[in-house]
Amino acid sequence: MSNEPNTLFNAGVRVYSSFNQAQKNIAEITPIDYFFAKEVTDALFQNLPISNPEQINVIFHVLLSLSQSLRNGHSCLNLSSIAGQRVGFHSDELGLVTHHGFIIPDIDIIVEYLDEREIAEGDNNLIVYKQGTLYLRRYYEFESELASYIQGKLINSDICLLQQEQVKDCIETLFPKQEELEVDWQKIAVANAINKNFSIIAGGPGTGKTYTVIKLLAALLMLEGNSSGDISPNNTINTGGNLLRIALVAPTGKAAQRLSESIVNAIDGFKGKIASSILDEIPTDAQTLHRLLGVIPNSPNFKHHQNNLLPVDVLLIDEVSMVDLALMTRVFRALPKHTKVIMLGDADQLPSVSVGSVLADVAPRPHPGYSPDNIGYLTKITGDDLAKKNEFKALLKPVKRESNKPKFFADHLVFLTKSRRFDGGGGIGLLAKSVISGQSDISWKLLNSHAHSVDENGQKTLTILNNDIDSWLANLVKQYFEPMFTCNDINEAFLLLSKFRLLCATRQGEFGVENLNNKVKLLLMAKGLLHNIDTLYQAQPIMISENDYHLGLFNGDVGILWRNIDGHLMAVFETSSHDLKWIMPSRLPTFTTVYAMTIHKT
Repeated sequence: MSNEPNTLFNAGVRVYSSFNQAQKNIAEITPIDYFFAKEVTDALFQNLPISNPEQINVIFHVLLSLSQSLRNGHSCLNLSSIAGQRVGFHSDELGLVTHHGFIIPDIDIIVEYLDEREIAEGDNNLIVYKQGTLYLRRYYEFESELASYIQGKLINSDICLLQQEQVKDCIETLFPKQEELEVDWQKIAVANAINKNFSIIAGGPGTGKTYTVIKLLAALLMLEGNSSGDISPNNTINTGGNLLRIALVAPTGKAAQRLSESIVNAIDGFKGKIASSILDEIPTDAQTLHRLLGVIPNSPNFKHHQNNLLPVDVLLIDEVSMVDLALMTRVFRALPKHTKVIMLGDADQLPSVSVGSVLADVAPRPHPGYSPDNIGYLTKITGDDLAKKNEFKALLKPVKRESNKPKFFADHLVFLTKSRRFDGGGGIGLLAKSVISGQSDISWKLLNSHAHSVDENGQKTLTILNNDIDSWLANLVKQYFEPMFTCNDINEAFLLLSKFRLLCATRQGEFGVENLNNKVKLLLMAKGLLHNIDTLYQAQPIMISENDYHLGLFNGDVGILWRNIDGHLMAVFETSSHDLKWIMPSRLPTFTTVYAMTIHKT
């Protein structure tokens, strides 16, 4: 006799009696989807008469969809995306149905069923229904809390008590007047962030986000320490000991290291242009968000929270696209009300691995436009007649919304659009733009167009490879990886490695990192360049997958195994100062071979 409680499963009203049965009907279902939907459905109907099996089955499948949505990184499920759809349906290449799926009814019926379950915002159920959207309660509370924190900083953004003339003089010092037809978005970004407690500077690769933020930090330090004095770079600022406490953070150790390196390089480039007394006050030591908050071992909580605030006046968060909803909420919990938050990132990059895409949500595209007050402020501070510049005209009018909703502005947001590193006019740049904008037809045309697929030397930059890995991998290994085994200098080996890498969407699977790395090793073995794929060897490229602050190595660092002058196999890493760091392999944190790497790792 079964000891299982009297749940809906053994009450005979559910279409599936077990996960195995559900797996046969719903494509791509996982155990977590099934048991999440099972437990929550049972909880919603607990102690209630079972009079409508259809209602139970609909809610069960809606919860399956919610679980799948969470696994895909979304903080909620928009019910209109599944209403009237057959979820979980799948057929093979011959049209044979392998999973019949389940037909979700129209939105009105879903809402009717959900309303009867008392899962509104103020109820105490595990899920929350609000305005056509279904949440797991923890993510609803995270999202609501973070929105409240950000809204509070937007409302209280007018904290700059300095005279606007001082701010204008500061901007003129950092951005000498030039007659340009184009808008200087870096200048706009600095001016825009000065008088706000929350600001975002977004842009793609090479648009100068770090360069811009150095000028912003310099401006804040100038204005903080200069209530009446000269802010020329040729004069020392009297700060009066009232320095800003600035924290530089990023979501990962590698990103923090990159931020530190970028800031050091940018500061070197500003010497002689910005007062050394100001440059000396700009911090260069970035850390991870987890380290800033203070990790508590074996606990989801941190040392810093709403009852133990961080001693920070300015918080700069880089690579914001990688920060998930829960972590960002915990960061804002730990911030004093006066803290100025500056976010840097590229909303078009891959979203965070965990739930939520914070940057994409708070940096909407197209830009919703600026308020008249903010346009007036920027015009006065920059000294530019922005209304006459074509690039700026789109921001003069807010994005149209429904008639019953107020105008929406994004005064906190500036997009940097001009890349100094990548003009975007080549085949890869054009392909990237079409992919980002969802233009699949144009993407395929570009891949098949000879005109856009070659560089100035006639070399192909875009090629579609077939599914037979062995037909093309051997040539690439011969061209890019085999020379590492014949060169005599570690610097040359790093140069060779930097020219080519295999990028994969996943770690596992036929086209995953693990399989491609093993295939490369087998090809090298066939050439006699290594003898065992499971042992360490000369010229082996490796990637660190665990932070080690003592050794100064971070998740994502790439090195090469190389023999030193004594013949010992060592792990070698390039440093930010272009030196080499030699470490015994036995001292290394966890690492993997890195002929291939995931897109996220890049």
